[in-house]
Amino acid sequence: MKIANTLSILLTIVLGIISAQWIFSPESAAQSLSMLYMEGDARNTQVRDFTAFFLGTTIMSFLSFVTKQYQWIFSAGLIFLIAGIFNVLTAVNYETEIAVTSLISELIFTSMAFTAAYIYKANNL
Repeated sequence: MKIANTLSILLTIVLGIISAQWIFSPESAAQSLSMLYMEGDARNTQVRDFTAFFLGTTIMSFLSFVTKQYQWIFSAGLIFLIAGIFNVLTAVNYETEIAVTSLISELIFTSMAFTAAYIYKANNL
């Protein structure tokens, strides 16, 4: 259980920092992901979607830590797994480069979340 708690709180902290960057300094958050900081409605979409993505997974990781329920962190991991899959599919289908740094992060976050979920579930049986 100690490993699951550590993984959950570590994800909470890392994702929380990324969330805070999108909330308080979205231009630098976009640059950290090698993205242009969009204009107008595109900026609104960019900031709100990335904030929702990272803040939502932060909250899920934290809820899992507090409640010891595997479903929360599993859900966060599933979101990162889907992001990783579409990172590759977008490169294949739309002639872009794979965002390697993002893919590595997505795989690490997925692994951490699924490992914690497995441990939480095994301990609650």
